[in-house]
Amino acid sequence: MIDARQHARLLSRRMELLIHVLMGAVLLFVAYGLWVAWSDPEWTGRFIVDRLALPVTAQPSETTVQLLIVAFLVQAGLVLWALHVLQKAFHEIALHDIVSTESARLMRLSGTAFLLNAVAMALVPPLASAIVSLDLPVGNRFLAISFGTSELLALIVSGTLIVFGHLLAVAAEVDDDNRRII
Repeated sequence: MIDARQHARLLSRRMELLIHVLMGAVLLFVAYGLWVAWSDPEWTGRFIVDRLALPVTAQPSETTVQLLIVAFLVQAGLVLWALHVLQKAFHEIALHDIVSTESARLMRLSGTAFLLNAVAMALVPPLASAIVSLDLPVGNRFLAISFGTSELLALIVSGTLIVFGHLLAVAAEVDDDNRRII
């Protein structure tokens, strides 16, 4: 029978593998998006018009499409960074002490990275609409603001990771005290 620490290490290794798969999926999605944007900018412009529910007569310029690509790449970079830090936290738990100051630090850092991503998720719609509006006539410009369940879920996940990191830090202090007493 596996004891609790071995089971936690096994779960950490599985989470580490799952995060690697997620990072690969994000990288493939970003690469495919860049390939489509580069190979067929007109389709990308039509996609943007459809996605933002713009009038069919609106046609984003090449500069607009490039600015949108940069905005979405920044958000993808934040997601990849957050996943990478979380993967390192689970790697630390899987290889070393489950309760350590390093795993606590990495867990808090991943929570902070996911929090930055949640903020970016909330800022992308207004930024994208402002960028697209640059190509429209003065009377047709707009600013889209949205906050949905995905942003709320990202905030909850980031807060949970930050709190879990603080709990790991407290547990690491208690574990150190127990080792000194024994």
